Amino acid sequence: MDSKAFYDTVKRMREAQKQYFKTRRPCDLQRSKEIEKIIDNEIARVERILWEQKNPPLL
Repeated sequence: MDSKAFYDTVKRMREAQKQYFKTRRPCDLQRSKEIEKIIDNEIARVERILWEQKNPPLL
């Protein structure tokens, strides 16, 4: 995911969170959680890449 896609996804996540807190509908909560999972996975992916760059395998 590039930085623009990450930004767009975070923006969608925040909109979904705001919608849920406005309505408290289960479908809005589910949508919010689905997008949060996408963001969490992307953060974990980038952290893994950064860790691997700082800790290259020993040959």
